[in-house]
Amino acid sequence: MAVNFMYFFKESASSMRRNMALTAAAVLVTSLSLLILGVVGMSVHAGNGLATSMKERVDEIRVFLKDDVTIEERTSMENFIRNMSEVKSVTYISKDDALKEFQQMYKDEKDLLQEIEGNPLPAEFKVRMTDPKYNNVVAQRVSTRPEVSVDESGNKEIKNPRDVVAKVIKITGAIQKFGLVIVLAFGVVAVALVSITIRMAIYSRRKEIGIMKLVGATNWFIRWPFMMEGVIEGFFGALVGIIVAVLVHSWFISKLEAAANNVRLVGGSYMVGLSLILIVIGIVIGAVGSAFALRRYIEV
Repeated sequence: MAVNFMYFFKESASSMRRNMALTAAAVLVTSLSLLILGVVGMSVHAGNGLATSMKERVDEIRVFLKDDVTIEERTSMENFIRNMSEVKSVTYISKDDALKEFQQMYKDEKDLLQEIEGNPLPAEFKVRMTDPKYNNVVAQRVSTRPEVSVDESGNKEIKNPRDVVAKVIKITGAIQKFGLVIVLAFGVVAVALVSITIRMAIYSRRKEIGIMKLVGATNWFIRWPFMMEGVIEGFFGALVGIIVAVLVHSWFISKLEAAANNVRLVGGSYMVGLSLILIVIGIVIGAVGSAFALRRYIEV
């Protein structure tokens, strides 16, 4: 069996060298489809993790104050908020404390910190509710206070995580649906390219195949090199997709985790599992493409 396996492998490698351009195209499209699948998988997983993390803090709103608010005005507003029955606690964060939190959060982003001049961050109140359902009610009441800062659009600067969670879930769902459509499209193209590559290999070896039939070669002895060729193309396509997906993880997902207060959104175990899934799918793509070509273009 070992001798036959090596023979099949050598025949597959020889066939791929003869059709290098098509082989490269099949590997590229396979890797692209699996890369998209990997990125979509990571994005959806990270989005769900982010939404879950935010839901744990969904009972808190952040109220940003104008820079010229006096101590008396700040105290008046704090008492105004504390007197609401829906409010569980109120924490005041000064401008200096806000800057320290920002610097700690982005301590690894030295270029970003060097670009900051002075202290552009506002003071704020962190207001926690007795129940998250009161977020909107309290935010609406607080927005009537003149001490609350206003953004460029004229809206009061109050961060309500309930709205953000809903947006994250909506965006994650859209990425999942759109990404899967793209993956399916590229998957079909990858199967077609693998099939075309195998057909070209069969055509270039048609005389040899005829001779093998005459001397009594079995059906699977003739089919195996072509089947292995498709599997190898799918496997290498998966490897390329995994490598690029890891690079995307180290660049994009890690930054997203840092922005989410260092919450671990996509762990190492998930990446290992994702890599194994991509390898299996790549091999399946190659095998299916080979099967189509063998069924239609070789009769033994």
